[in-house]
This record gives sequence, C-alpha cells and structure tokens, in this order.
Amino acid sequence: MSAIRALLPKEHGAYGQLAFPLLTAFAVAGPSAAGVLLAVAAVAGFLAHEPAAIMRGHRGPRARRELSAAARPSLLVCVAVGSVAAVGASMAIPAAVRWSLVVPALSAVALGGATVAGRDKSWHGELAAACAFAGVTIPIARAAGAPTAVALAIAIPFALLFTTTTLAVRVVILRVRGGGDAHLVATTRRATFAVATLATMLIGVMTVAGYLERAVPVASLPGIATAVLVAARPPSPAKLRALGWSLVAVSALTALIVVGTARAAAG
Repeated sequence: MSAIRALLPKEHGAYGQLAFPLLTAFAVAGPSAAGVLLAVAAVAGFLAHEPAAIMRGHRGPRARRELSAAARPSLLVCVAVGSVAAVGASMAIPAAVRWSLVVPALSAVALGGATVAGRDKSWHGELAAACAFAGVTIPIARAAGAPTAVALAIAIPFALLFTTTTLAVRVVILRVRGGGDAHLVATTRRATFAVATLATMLIGVMTVAGYLERAVPVASLPGIATAVLVAARPPSPAKLRALGWSLVAVSALTALIVVGTARAAAG
C-alpha cells in the first residue's frame, strides 16, 4: 500500500482540478461513449504523471532507486489505457466536433514536454495542467450534443479559476522559498492581476458581443476574485492547507454555478 501511495500524485489540489470539470461536464451535457473514454484518458494521464516523474529521476535518486520497479508497470498500464481510450474517443466522437479534441491535446502535449524536462512544477507546467483539465470538458460536452457555447461556458470558468489561482498560490510560496524572492513575488503578483484583468475584460466584451453565454462571467467571478485576493493579501505559508481547502470550496462553488447557468443556457 505504501508503494501504491508513493505512485499517486502528491499535489492534492490537482485531484480537484481533474474531478470538478469532469463531473460538471457530465452533469451539464450528460454522458456519451466518447465523453466517458475521454474521461478515462484524462484520469490515466493524471495517474501516469507521478510514475513518469519517478522514472525520470525528478523525485530524487532514492525514489528512483526504490520505486522504479513499481513505477514502470504502473506507467505502462496508464499509458496503454490512456492511449486506447484516447483513440477510442477520437473514433467515437462525431466527426463534426472532432476538432474539439485539439483543445485538451495541445495542453496535454505542453504538460508532457514540461514533465519530460522536469519542469512540471514550473509556472508553465502548472498552467498547462490547468488548461488540460479544463479543456477536456469541451470535447466531452460537444460529444454529448451540447452546443459550443455551452461547452465554453463549462471550460472557461474552470480554466480561469485554475490558471489565476495557480499564479496566486505561487505568490504565497515564492515569498518564503529559498528565503524569498521579492522580485519574483512582485512579478508573479503582477502576472496574476494582469491575467485576471485581461480575462475579465475579454469575457465581458465577448459576452456583450454575443460570442459567449452570459453564464461565463458569472461562473468565472469566484475564481478570479479569489486569485486577486490571495495575490494581493497572501496568507502565511503555514496556512497553505487552509488555503487549499478554500480553493476546493471555490471550485465546488464554480461547479455549482456552471451547472446551474449552463443548464439554463442549454434549455
């Protein structure tokens, strides 16, 4: 059991980033064969991450030495299941919406590259993961027959929630890591504010222009507001666990808003 636990992803917040968008997409659009296969592929890719990091030596030489025997078959199984599920999804999804598979695929490729390079904990690696988790809801929703506008109303709030709060949490960590880096903290804080501001303006303009459902800015507000608050008034690193649970609560709130507003838009 200890070996199994060692092969599971250590970032507990990532479990929420995986689960909430998937559950929300199924709650709004309903299941389909392609959607279920995409969810299986996403879970398999998620579970492959830690064994891959161990095999590449990114968890240290001791972890590689002691866990490689268990990590290798686990990685092979995850890759095999994920590949079969992804191919099956691409065959099962209606041809007219097959383009939507590109959205999560691009982020998954970027995340895979970051993992191979040992940069999965970098800002671009974490943002790639955030976009992949949110982006997979687009083909899942489209495969079930939901309009593109509804699929975007699911994906965009989660993408903004995960990307902005990821940057905000990095502000908290950078304040103390290695004694703290004031310049990097300030840069990351400005990046959080810039992304939050530009995203708010963009979705506002696109909503007014009729390109996005009015549900999108409503569902995006909790995540953006939380990120701005955390970046502006970062809590003590001792409160990271409480912050993590707070982000889970915000994710749950976002899911509830998305389900309510997206269903209303679909109706």
